[in-house]
Amino acid sequence: MEISQKTIKEELSFDGIGVHSGLSCKVTLKPANENSGIIFRNIKYPNVKIEVGKVCPDNSQYSTSLSSSEWRIGTIEHLLAAVTCLQIDNLMIEVDGEEIPILDGSSFPFIKEILRVGIDVQNAKKNFLTPRKMLYFEDLQHERELIFSPAQKYFCLNEKDGSVLEKFDKNLYIDYKAEFENPVLGAAEINCCLTQDLFINEISPARTFGFLEQLPFMQQNGLAKGASLENTVVITKNGYVNERRFEDEFVRHKLLDLLGDLSLTGFKLAGKIKAKRTGHNFNRKIVEHYLKNPSDWMLI
Repeated sequence: MEISQKTIKEELSFDGIGVHSGLSCKVTLKPANENSGIIFRNIKYPNVKIEVGKVCPDNSQYSTSLSSSEWRIGTIEHLLAAVTCLQIDNLMIEVDGEEIPILDGSSFPFIKEILRVGIDVQNAKKNFLTPRKMLYFEDLQHERELIFSPAQKYFCLNEKDGSVLEKFDKNLYIDYKAEFENPVLGAAEINCCLTQDLFINEISPARTFGFLEQLPFMQQNGLAKGASLENTVVITKNGYVNERRFEDEFVRHKLLDLLGDLSLTGFKLAGKIKAKRTGHNFNRKIVEHYLKNPSDWMLI
């Protein structure tokens, strides 16, 4: 049975501040036609759009951003993680400001509001992206790695004529490990089949986190100006400043970030990802590989 594309049923908006700029910002999500994909527009430059899956994310360590010749939009990963894991294919994202609002630091507020307005099933077929062969990415200096294995094939009988049909498992399987030198965090791992329910309940509420000792350096460099205990899990050498939602909230959020970053391929992914110690700049390599080497990938 083919899976159909989806969009949202009605327009909705989010207001807040940017976690890095500290400035007010607003984002409005609007329904979009079949096969239009995810598109960003800025109200100041209405004729200059940024299409997800067509441009490589910027080189950035602490968040993910996209740029056109006229404007840039930052901290897009939490919103895009929510959009892709709700199976939304077509969406107009209109922004007023230089960042997506951080809200509570997770994807859950986006999930909650999108589910409130509803999701519209469209007529066009949904495509999933998978590599044709196993792909390996590494950063030896920081001990980061990601292995992406293709979606598995299986065979079934056509009930109409008895012929054998070749199908693909369109699920995404995750084996993710986060490791930190900070003894409060240490290491943690997630193994799962990424279902929509699992993302909503177990991944999307996980908030961004930061180390208190790094805050002065980041703010001196124009970052984390909007960070607060309302949107960030703050960690010291001795423990947590604020309460956690999960014992291993940090590894869940690292996975959330990875999913949001990889959605910049423009498709929901299928196959198996085994990853360790990933970060925004590293995740960029996978998207860049797809954009530069599309023949190494296929739509199923």
